[in-house]
Amino acid sequence: MLKQSIYSNITDLLINREWKKQEVKTKYDIFVPPAQLNFSSTYKLYIYNKFENSDYEREIIKDLDIISQIYKEDIDELVSIIVEDRQILSFHIDNENIINARPSIPFFDNLIHKSKELLHEVANFSVINKAHFFDNCEEAERYLNYCNFFKNDKGSLITKIQLPNKEEIKESNLFNNAIIGSQINENLIKITSFINEDIIGLDNYEPNDNFLLENRDYISVNVANKIKDLYVGIEYADIDISLSSTKEKKTTSVKELNKEKVDNLSKFSKKVREKMKEISDNDVFGKIIELKSKNVEADKNMIIVEGEIKKVKSRIIVQLSSNDYQLAVEAHGTNKTVLINGTLEKEKSQYKVTELRQFKPLSK
Repeated sequence: MLKQSIYSNITDLLINREWKKQEVKTKYDIFVPPAQLNFSSTYKLYIYNKFENSDYEREIIKDLDIISQIYKEDIDELVSIIVEDRQILSFHIDNENIINARPSIPFFDNLIHKSKELLHEVANFSVINKAHFFDNCEEAERYLNYCNFFKNDKGSLITKIQLPNKEEIKESNLFNNAIIGSQINENLIKITSFINEDIIGLDNYEPNDNFLLENRDYISVNVANKIKDLYVGIEYADIDISLSSTKEKKTTSVKELNKEKVDNLSKFSKKVREKMKEISDNDVFGKIIELKSKNVEADKNMIIVEGEIKKVKSRIIVQLSSNDYQLAVEAHGTNKTVLINGTLEKEKSQYKVTELRQFKPLSK
């Protein structure tokens, strides 16, 4: 990293924490602390400003050590932010099953896996910018490759992840501006805060159209589902999620999680998809093109029907009981049209019936 950028980062961090640059000397910028620190009126912090010198990084590490002591912050985190020009995402998890920050290997592996999925989906949303989508973009993979799971602190489980900052994740073109890492990071903390504050924990949760329109910048079915998976994966533990940078530290928390609260995310996702016309109640007429089950006596049997939905030929996945499956086998053998009545959900290249109310073979 350019030493001038390191100098810019450390001065930005201090100014954003309300330190005042009082004077510039030959080798040092002199900063005075904000009033809320209650330091002596004579206290001054000397920040080495000779970034062209070979000893610059060594001297800045000394300054960062002082700042870490003032704010009781981790020196490695400050080095990542100032010297490596990263942002830091922290998951602070309180779980009675975690003793001395030593979670079981399955618990920790699950946390890492769910965290990666969440980061990947936020990057997808930041690039695709749709409330729900089925495709992944290559930029999401690029963003994830910049992320580095680099530290676990003692005490309650605190997992820290280095995130990209000024790196270009999506290149600019004639019609769109470039997207850099910090924009994706900002989306992550904003969407998570929105979900924690406005969705989880509300009784009789039912978002109306005005609520969805007012918060459209934070609405992503994909991201909401990954946050739900993360909260289930940490066994509904209390969690603080923080984003640290040269700007102010942003934190969102959720406490006393349980299945009922997290289920609000499923209701939210379903409502958004209904508004997007991806979930609907339909009568569909079509022909069975594939029998997926071999055991006719099984409780759940799958068939694939080709039918017309909104004037478009589509594939529909249907789960049938044993009795209905026997009717499907006969209808398939005689090439009969079948009627499906139920709730359909759109997937990437097909539909699936999530609630079947009627399955009926018709005459030719």
